[in-house]
Amino acid sequence: MMTEKKELYLGYSSDKAVTPFFQEFLEFLDQEKLMKSVCTQCGTEFLPPREHCQKCLSLCELKEFTEREAKLRSYVVVDFAPESLASKAPYVVAIGEFPSGLRLTAHITNLMSVPEVGMALKLAFDHIDEKKLTYKFLV
Repeated sequence: MMTEKKELYLGYSSDKAVTPFFQEFLEFLDQEKLMKSVCTQCGTEFLPPREHCQKCLSLCELKEFTEREAKLRSYVVVDFAPESLASKAPYVVAIGEFPSGLRLTAHITNLMSVPEVGMALKLAFDHIDEKKLTYKFLV
């Protein structure tokens, strides 16, 4: 396991406290493994992971999410970006739906044309710098 704290980077940086659950998520992300959470009581799955079940409030545990292919379910083109992303505008934030039905929000970083709902997406990882990690979609 890594000893240095890393942060998930989804177009912003955060100085919020990192819980041990979230730190474990980041350690797997550093190995290019995306984790989902599974409720220990009712079995509900969450992506991105949650420490507590949204249905029964029980604790969840992390499990590796191995699906890499998704379909574009919805998207938004961001023209007026926050200051930290102004140089990247316009950019696309998408919701991808995996065959399991789980959905994930991430940037699409390699578009060459207008996105189309239903188009194929591939999950990818990016080490932006020594302390910033992200997942993203590629077409």
